[in-house]
Amino acid sequence: MYEYSVYVTSVTDGDTFNTATQRIRLANINAPESSTPQGQKSTAYLKFLIEQKRVTIKSVATDIYGRIVAHVWRYSDNLYINRRMVDSGHADWE
Repeated sequence: MYEYSVYVTSVTDGDTFNTATQRIRLANINAPESSTPQGQKSTAYLKFLIEQKRVTIKSVATDIYGRIVAHVWRYSDNLYINRRMVDSGHADWE
């Protein structure tokens, strides 16, 4: 497991985002598909939380799509993003 901070360049859906060099999937959560109304809300909320912001990553694995699976905290205030997505109703624990 590695821990490092990185800048979020874009959010692709409610549980996945990009940095300049990696695609990151939030560990232990599942957000609705972005093609659904719930998924669009989930994506928008994750964008609000972290897009164009610095985050701390604690990687736990690499998935079959080559994404880093990680626990993520917003750098500025240490908000645990994985939990916030679930607590806000935008994702479920996996």
